[in-house]
Amino acid sequence: MAGYTDYFISGDHVAGKGAVAAALQQQGFRVESTPAGGLAIERGSLGTTLLLGGLAGKNFHVKFVVEFSVDEHGTLVARLHREMSRGALKGGAIGAAKTSNAFDDTARALDEQLRAHGLLLDVRTGN
Repeated sequence: MAGYTDYFISGDHVAGKGAVAAALQQQGFRVESTPAGGLAIERGSLGTTLLLGGLAGKNFHVKFVVEFSVDEHGTLVARLHREMSRGALKGGAIGAAKTSNAFDDTARALDEQLRAHGLLLDVRTGN
C-alpha cells in the first residue's frame, strides 16, 4: 500500500496544475488551494461519517492533499498523499479500508485522466 503517488506531468506547470484539479473535481472532490500552493481535496460528509463511521456509504468523508514540486529536469510533479489515521478515526477498520480504497480509486482515476490528455510522463509510488 503506497503512502503517496507522484505524477510527472509534461508541459506548462500552470496548465498541469489545472489539469490535476479538473481531474479531481471530475471524481467528485471539492478542491481548495493550500497556503503552500498545493490542493486540499475532499468529498463526502464529515458529519454523516462521524455519526455512522464506516457505514456512511457514498457519503463517507475522505480528504487528501496534493503537493506540487518541480524535479531536477524541470518537470512538474504532483504528489497525492494518503492519510490513513483519519480514516481509522472515522470508522475503525471499515473506515480505514474505505479511505484506502478511495485513495487507490483516486490515484487510478488521476492517472487515467492525465494519460488521456497526453500529460503523464511517469508515475511513482512510495511510502
